[in-house]
Amino acid sequence: MAEAYRPMDAYDSMTDSTFILKPPGRQGGPGGASKGGALSADGGFVRLLQGREPAESLALRRRLFEEMWAPLEALLVEIEREVNSVGILEVCDFVDSSYAQIETSEKGRLAQPFAEVAAAVAFAGVNTDDHGKLFQSLQGQLQARGHHVALLESQYCGLQPNMHRCVLEQLFGSLHADLDAGGSASEPRSVAYDLGLLGLWWAAARDRAKQSGSSAATTTSKVVVILQDFEGFPPMVVDDFIRIATSYCDAVPIVLVLGLATSYECVQQSLTKVSISMLNVERFNLQRSKQCIDTAIRRIFVEGAAALLFGAEAYKSLLDQFLLYSFSIAGFVKKLKYAAMDFFYAHPLSVLAGMLALPLGASVGACPIRLCSDQIELVRMQRSVQRFVERQAEGEGGKAFVRRALTDDAFLQDVVLPQMLRRLVAYRQGYCVGIDMAAEIQALAPESARKPVRTLHYYGLSRPFDDCAHWKALLATVRRLKPAEMALLLQGLSRAAERPAGIDWALVSEDGTDVPRALRDAAEMLADPDKAAADAPTKAAAAGAPRRTRARTEVAGRPLRFFDSAISDAQLCALDKCCEAVEAVLRVCLRPYHDVPLSEVFYYRHSHLLDTTFSAQPRAAVQTALGRPRYYIDCDCCAPADAKDGVASDDAEGEDQRIMPTMEDASIAYRLHQECGRMINVYDWYTSFASVVEGQGRAAPSQSEIQARFMRAVEEMRFLGFIKATQRKTDHVVRLTWGA
Repeated sequence: MAEAYRPMDAYDSMTDSTFILKPPGRQGGPGGASKGGALSADGGFVRLLQGREPAESLALRRRLFEEMWAPLEALLVEIEREVNSVGILEVCDFVDSSYAQIETSEKGRLAQPFAEVAAAVAFAGVNTDDHGKLFQSLQGQLQARGHHVALLESQYCGLQPNMHRCVLEQLFGSLHADLDAGGSASEPRSVAYDLGLLGLWWAAARDRAKQSGSSAATTTSKVVVILQDFEGFPPMVVDDFIRIATSYCDAVPIVLVLGLATSYECVQQSLTKVSISMLNVERFNLQRSKQCIDTAIRRIFVEGAAALLFGAEAYKSLLDQFLLYSFSIAGFVKKLKYAAMDFFYAHPLSVLAGMLALPLGASVGACPIRLCSDQIELVRMQRSVQRFVERQAEGEGGKAFVRRALTDDAFLQDVVLPQMLRRLVAYRQGYCVGIDMAAEIQALAPESARKPVRTLHYYGLSRPFDDCAHWKALLATVRRLKPAEMALLLQGLSRAAERPAGIDWALVSEDGTDVPRALRDAAEMLADPDKAAADAPTKAAAAGAPRRTRARTEVAGRPLRFFDSAISDAQLCALDKCCEAVEAVLRVCLRPYHDVPLSEVFYYRHSHLLDTTFSAQPRAAVQTALGRPRYYIDCDCCAPADAKDGVASDDAEGEDQRIMPTMEDASIAYRLHQECGRMINVYDWYTSFASVVEGQGRAAPSQSEIQARFMRAVEEMRFLGFIKATQRKTDHVVRLTWGA
C-alpha cells in the first residue's frame, strides 16, 4: 500500500502553470554580492539599485517578507478551516446518527426491515485542487469522533480488488496483525482482499470491546469510506462496491461519502437504479470557497492585515482568476504569495513596510533602517509624493517645506516620510469604516442590490465615488428611508465609525471632516427636526407650517410620496440633511487610493505579470512554437539567410512564414495544415510534406522514411488537438483549430 498512496509530486499538476520556488542562494563576491545584483545567501534576495543597495536594506526586505507572509499564511489557513468547518460538522453529525434504530413503545428498538448503506453526497465544488485538503480535514474530524475512515482516490481504484485493498489496508493499518487478532490463519500471500475480512475484523473488535467492558465505543463507531473524486471512479467499480457493502451492512455499519465536483445528477447518471435504491442518501454542501474568499479579502485587504495591498488592476486579476476559472483557494494563495515575493524581492522601497507599524510620535531612532540616497530619490519620484509636497506648500510650510523636501534627504526621511505613512495608515482605517458603512446601508436595500465584500472592495478601488453606480444606488436607498429607519441607520453607521480605535480623522479626509461627529450631529438633528427646519433657508419648511402636497419638481432626487403624508416638512428637512451627512462621510471614507501618498509603493499594480504567470494559454503557446520554431529551439539552420550573417531581415514577417526543410516535422505539418480548410485530404497533405522534406541540402530521404516521419508528425498533431479523424471521409481529417 506504500506505493499505492504515494503522494503526488509538487510538479505533477497539469492545470497549474506556475510553481513558486525561491531561487537558490549563492554566495557572491567578498561583500556577499557581486556587481549587478548577484544572488546572495539571503534566500535568493539580491541587491537592487544596480548592486548599490545596502546590505542592511537587503536583510530587512527578507525579514519583512517572512514577518508578513508567515502570519498571513496562518491567517488564510485559519479562515479556510473556520469557513469549511460548518459543512464538515454536518457530515460528521450525519455519520454519527446513521444506522440509528427505531424506538417504539411496544417492542423497544427495531432494526430497519431492509438493508441500506448510509451515503452522504458531499458537493465540494469545482475547485478540485482544494479537495484533498478538504477531505483530509473531514477524515481527521471523523477519526477524532472514534470512526474508522478510509479515504480513496480514483487513480488507485481502477479495479474492484484495488478498491478493496485500499479500503482494508487503511482501515486495518497492519492487515496481517489484525487478521491474526481476528483468528485468521491464512498466509500473507494468500490473503484475498474482500469485505469478508472487514466483517471478521469488526466482529473481533466487538468481542474484544465486550471483554474489556467498552462496548459502547464500538456501538457508536462507524466504518466510513470516502470517495474523494467520485466522478473519476469507474461506475461499475462503485456499483459493485455498493452491492457488496449492502450485504455486510447488517454486521458492519458502513457509511459512504461521495465527493462531487460537478452536480448531484452525476450520481444518478453513473450508478444503476438498483445501486441507488440500496443507498440512504443525504445531500451536503461543502463548497465554501466564496465565503472563504470574502472573509480573506476583508481580513487582508479591507482591514489591512498585510502591508501589501492590491491596486485595482491587480485585484481584478486576482478576483477573475478565482471567480472565472477554478474557485480554487490554493490558486488564490499562490497568486497572493507571488505578488508578495515580487514586492519584497524586486522593489527597493519595500523596506518602507517596516515603518507602517511605528506608533505616532516615534523617534527617528525607532525607524528600522536609514534609506540610502537612491531609495530617497525613488520616494521623491512617486507622483503621489509630489502631489503631497505640493499641497503642503499651500499650508504653513510654504515654499521652504518644498525646498527642504526636494533637497534635504534627512528632512524627507525624518519629517515628510512619517507624515505620509501616517496618512496612509489613517486612510486604510477610514476605508475599512467606509466598507462597513456600505454593508450597513446594503442591509436596507433590496436583495438584488446587495453585493458581497469582494465586489464592494473592487468598487472602492476601481471607480471614483461619483462614477460608481452602486454607491449612487446606496445613496438612493438612503433617500427613501423614513425617519425611524434613518435613525436606525445612523446608529449602525456610528457603531461602524467608532469600532476601530485610534483613527485620526483629520488625516483621513482632506478637509478634516470628523466622521463620528458628523454622524452624531445628523442623529441629533433627526431627533429634533424643528431645529433643523429653523436653520433651513426656506420659510415654508419652518416649524408649524401646514402639510401640503409636494410636487415632483420640489422633491427632485428624493423619491418620497407626492401626496399628503404623516411626514412633516420639518422631518423632510432633517432627512435631507441626514442624507447629505451620510453622503459626505462615504465620500471621505471611500475616496480613491490614488490620492494617498505612497500608494504606488504599497498598492501592487503588476497585473500583467500575474496574468502572464498564472493564466496559462497552452494552445497559443504550442501554436506559436510550431509556427515559429527558431525562436523556441534556437535553431541556426532554420534562420533566414540574413539572420545567419548577423543582419536583420527587412521582411521578418515574410521570412517567418517560409516553410524550410530543416524545420521539425511537426512544424512542417502544422504550417501545411494551416493552408487547408476544415477537411484535410491526407494524401495531398503527405504530398506537400514530401515535397518540402525532399528539398533538403543533404541526401534526400527515402520514401519509407518520409512516410514514417509524416505519420509521426500527423500523430503528434492529433495528440496536440489540431486534427481528428472523421468517419465521413476515411481519407480526410478534420481541422480543429483556427488562428495563429
